[in-house]
Amino acid sequence: MDRRTFLRRAGLGSAGVAAVAAPAGTYALGHHLGSTQLAGNYQETVRAGQQRGAVNVWWSVEADEKVLALTFDDGPTEQFTGRVLDVLARYEVPATFFLIGEMVRRRPDDVRRMIDDGHLVANHTFDHYSAAIQSVDDVRRTIEQGADAIAEISGDRPRWFRPVKGHVTGSVLATASSLGHDIALWSVSRDPGIGTAIDDVVGVRDNYIDGVHDGAIVIFHDGIGRSAFATTGPDDDLVLARSTEIEALPVVIERSLADGYRFLTATQLIDGHDPRLRRTSGS
Repeated sequence: MDRRTFLRRAGLGSAGVAAVAAPAGTYALGHHLGSTQLAGNYQETVRAGQQRGAVNVWWSVEADEKVLALTFDDGPTEQFTGRVLDVLARYEVPATFFLIGEMVRRRPDDVRRMIDDGHLVANHTFDHYSAAIQSVDDVRRTIEQGADAIAEISGDRPRWFRPVKGHVTGSVLATASSLGHDIALWSVSRDPGIGTAIDDVVGVRDNYIDGVHDGAIVIFHDGIGRSAFATTGPDDDLVLARSTEIEALPVVIERSLADGYRFLTATQLIDGHDPRLRRTSGS
């Protein structure tokens, strides 16, 4: 699915920089389905108090060359992270990992390998609760603790943050701004709203390949959300869905490389290729 189709379905006009909260929708395996029916503390988190500031939000960039950022959510995990890192090493492509703080604490060696292999590590909250059902204080706590867990290993809080399920609320924006985060969402996912079966490797692979575009931010997963550390244990459907994505990953990389795409970290893609934002490209 191309960027404009994605943004139209998400109810958004452009893919660049935003400083306001967009109503978040329902997600299935990481894909926005357009509904705005949310429960819990959504109204509270949208208001988020009267504050000043701004935060940048990207779904993709308006690149004029074949570049993309490959990203992974919900790790690190025993089941998948090592496999993903091995694939990336085989093809010598960098990626950005949006990490759950609880899993960072449990698997610090995986995070160290990400950094040693030249990948970028980023924040995906500490405990993987959606901001749409949290209080303002809980949103701040989980984002801040997630950043701190990464800093304990890397030495610095990460620049990038991705909210759980892509739920962007006022409290997410306010907290990200106060912590110095920019927000990276995505424009390409495993299933562009067409109901691809969770075990359909060919279908998932083709969805990724068909969706790739210049300046894309592509979302994969190397984790299974809270079920990686919940007392109920791993969610079998999520494990299967993530296995399907990872099986599809090598061919997606091969096809993208064959089509002339260059893989970048989120920082390299956005700072180096968004014409509206010219910073010194980093790692």
